[in-house]
Order: sequence, then structure tokens, then C-alpha cells
Amino acid sequence: MSLSRLEVIYGKLEGTQGKFARDPTGYLATEAGIFRSQGLEVSWQHVQGTEERYRRLASGSADISLVVGRAALQHFLASRTTRILGSSMNSCPYYLVVNPAIKEIGDLKGKSLACRESVARISPLAQAFQERGQLMLAQDMALKLPEGDQDAFNMLTGGEVQAALLPRPYGFIAEENGFRKMSGWPDIVDDPLPVMIETTEVLLREKEKDFSAFLEAHREGIRYLKANRAETIRMLGVNFGHSSSLAAKAYDDYLVWLDDRLTVDYRQLEKLLTQVAPDTPGGARLLASEWISSALKEKG
Repeated sequence: MSLSRLEVIYGKLEGTQGKFARDPTGYLATEAGIFRSQGLEVSWQHVQGTEERYRRLASGSADISLVVGRAALQHFLASRTTRILGSSMNSCPYYLVVNPAIKEIGDLKGKSLACRESVARISPLAQAFQERGQLMLAQDMALKLPEGDQDAFNMLTGGEVQAALLPRPYGFIAEENGFRKMSGWPDIVDDPLPVMIETTEVLLREKEKDFSAFLEAHREGIRYLKANRAETIRMLGVNFGHSSSLAAKAYDDYLVWLDDRLTVDYRQLEKLLTQVAPDTPGGARLLASEWISSALKEKG
């Protein structure tokens, strides 16, 4: 059987010692022969740097890129050249991670909390701290709003704050370094559409059939990953240097959020637009009609 070749590129989450890809499914799917069963030979390649991945898409040296929704939307609004094929993770709530001396939420009185500004603005933090710790933000505890999750992580691990709201992979690394996840924290802080699957408008016209086959294989790959814990933990150790405990956390508390439907959750798209560009003309519905491939929407 003649195989069509696709170059799929992804980046690792900054600040996690090179240990986290937002969606590592391709490695396991390749081992299991899932792409080949769909007539594809897929290269699943790490390329660090969002701009470098966009350069490769634009030049045609890569066909598909896995990217965080914030970066994908910013690039589309600036260039109008990309198209979204789907999303393998629509949502993944943040953890509240604290200094080990903090035993319960009420202990944060008089302390400082870091949270990325764009997610803090649209999250009901004040209500959550009031309900669970009888704490008033700004009055009982200081809220610091760094630009990025990496900054919040650094503020926590560097001792500048005693608590931080962090994406789960950052939380796992912090736990490995002696910090602790706070139990009882609700799933109210999120990074909408953390793993989007994108290509360019030009490549979509040229390779729509191959991309359709890729999406079907990736759906199967996610189902395979979720059904094979031991294999996934082994793969995370081999490809990303996870310890067995870190790989188990990644599987049990992060990769479970992968969505094999690969459709884009419209509510999450609205949240993403509110974070990145709330004044975009036409809002999320017009954005979806321009940005998300019609082939995907018909199948979704």
C-alpha cells in the first residue's frame, strides 16, 4: 500500500524541563500502526518555538502543527492564513498549588497568590476563595497577575508567592519539587482550547483527504492511549524522561482530558476569544466560520 507522508510538529511546554508535550498521542499511535492503517506515514516531530512552527507550516516543510489556542488565535487574527482542523483538548482546569506549609485554603490569609492575568480576569476567583476559605481577595491575600503561566510557576517555586494557579503539567513539576496540590479547589480556572490542530489554508486545499485520514487516525490514537495506561506510562518515560510517578500523574490527571472527538467546543472558543481579543468584529461565530475548517464542522 502506498502511504501518504505527513509532517506533524509540536512544542514542549516551557519550564517543565522538556518533559511535557500537550498531546503526545502520536508516538503511541505510530508504534501501534494506527496511522499506517489509515494510509499515512506520519513523522511526529518536536520543534520548539511557536514562530518556528509557523515558519515551517508556511514553507510547507510541515503539514500540521499542534499549538496552544492562545497562540493559534493570535496568529490567525494577524495573518488569516491558518485553519483549525480540530482540538484534541478543549479544557483542562488549573490546579491550586501551594507552599507545603499551607494545609488548607484559609491558611492563605496574609499570603500571596499568582495567576496568569488573562485567565484570572474571566475566572470567579473572589467567589471561590470566599466560599472555601472565607478570604477576601486583595484584602486578606494579595493577587499577583503575571503575563504567563511560566511566570506564575517561577514566582511560586522562587518563593515570591505562597500559592499559584497553574496548568496541570506545571503543577506536577511543582509537586515533584516539594509543593503540594490543594484539595477541594474547584475547576474554575482554565486554559480554553489548550491543544489545537492547525494547518494553513493552502495546505488544507492540497491535502484535505490526507488530513481527514489523519484526524480519523488521531481519534483512534487517543482512544488507544486512554485504554493502555501501562504503554502510555512507558512511552512518557522513553520519549519525555518522565519518572514513573510523574508519568502516572500525567496519565491519570492530564491525558484523561484528551478528547477523541477532536471537535472544537464553541463555549471554549468564546472564552478564548474573550481572553485574547474580546473586541473582534463578529465575535466567536464569525471567527469559527472563517477559522475552523468546514470539513471538520460537517463531520463534527
